[in-house]
Amino acid sequence: MKVASEFVIPARHGRAFEVMRGQVFRIFPMEDGQVGDCVFYNARDYREWFHVGQSWAINGILGTGTAKSFRYFYSKPPRENVMLTVLEDTYANHWGNNGGRCSTKLYAMRDGIAHGHRSCQENLAEALAPYGMTGDDVMDVFNVFMNVDLHPDGRFTIRPTTVTRHDYIELRAEMDVLAAVSACPADTSPTNGGKSAPLGIRIFE
Repeated sequence: MKVASEFVIPARHGRAFEVMRGQVFRIFPMEDGQVGDCVFYNARDYREWFHVGQSWAINGILGTGTAKSFRYFYSKPPRENVMLTVLEDTYANHWGNNGGRCSTKLYAMRDGIAHGHRSCQENLAEALAPYGMTGDDVMDVFNVFMNVDLHPDGRFTIRPTTVTRHDYIELRAEMDVLAAVSACPADTSPTNGGKSAPLGIRIFE
């Protein structure tokens, strides 16, 4: 495949970009141990966006995925269209049934940090602002490369990701997609192993 575009999302920041139908894009860490938070919209109608619950449920029902990794990214009801298809996933250990992200209020509640710490919510809102969106438009997030243990009693434990700079997930756009990805700034939890690093994006024709 021919590379159409390639760029780096700096550590602790986010970026939005468009992927046209039929194009393939790759998300990969620039350094070992970095996760990302991703949102996806129909680039021609922002009312259609990636839905974590339906994606997890439908892939589970059809036998095409689990909470850790699924093949098809579905949009929210009532549309439930396939937005993205995973072509290759060398890590296949994501938090695919959560939909949440770090935020200013989360850092305040959990860590007592009242201000000054960047968050994925803030990163995604900033990235989407040129497209006329605000923080209220940041919908379900796909927590790429995030390592979480799910327990039988319903609890979860966040573990440091074991993703390496050699890993990646590659997705084909099944419609024109507006994507936004945050290089998660978490450094007060095990998420990124106590640090934050950049993510790479490569778009193929």
